[in-house]
Amino acid sequence: MAIRTAVFDVGETLVDETRIFERWADRLGVPRMAFFGTIGGVIATGGTLAEAFRLVVPGFDLELESARWREEEPEGEREHFGEADLYPDVRPAFAVMRGAGLSLLIAGNQPPEAGPALEAMDLGVDGIGISDTWGVHKPEPAFFDRVLALAAADRPAITPDEILYVGDRVDNDVLPARRAGMRTALLRRGLYGYRHAAAPEAAEADAVVDDLHQLAAWVQSTAW
Repeated sequence: MAIRTAVFDVGETLVDETRIFERWADRLGVPRMAFFGTIGGVIATGGTLAEAFRLVVPGFDLELESARWREEEPEGEREHFGEADLYPDVRPAFAVMRGAGLSLLIAGNQPPEAGPALEAMDLGVDGIGISDTWGVHKPEPAFFDRVLALAAADRPAITPDEILYVGDRVDNDVLPARRAGMRTALLRRGLYGYRHAAAPEAAEADAVVDDLHQLAAWVQSTAW
């Protein structure tokens, strides 16, 4: 079955989150290397980002601290991203895939501010879905129901197996998207991508790629 639509996660798929985590380290008063090392160690043992934050700051509450940060620095970058954080392979790879006839969508776990930030980048996508706007988050099945609806709004006759979901995590991206009937690609980059690509569950993905250039080439070679 041909891939007609590709749907992309945001963090560490399209957006390099390095500067966001650097700003968090600075805010928490932790050396950046120590902060990144702590996050990596927690992820390597199956923990979550929230657990890593709590190792650094016992009792850390992300929602509370984010609200406090927003109040203190309403015009600051804080957890936001912009054009400077976009991975350099995004625009050229998107151009290749659009040229091959694919519809391109974005759907990820992000705060409401991410939608306008992505729209401002003018990436030429056909739709954007944001978890906090939808009120559902990965890996909940309802999130991927919304992804299917977003794809159908762009291409009404599309079926799940004609949709490719692209992300950097097995647990949040590959497995739940596959359960929803979509095809999947796992991207080897970011805090999760390298480790998840080495996990046995990575075999569930239709493709494991190092960057979006490889993804575009794979789509062209296998889907048409």
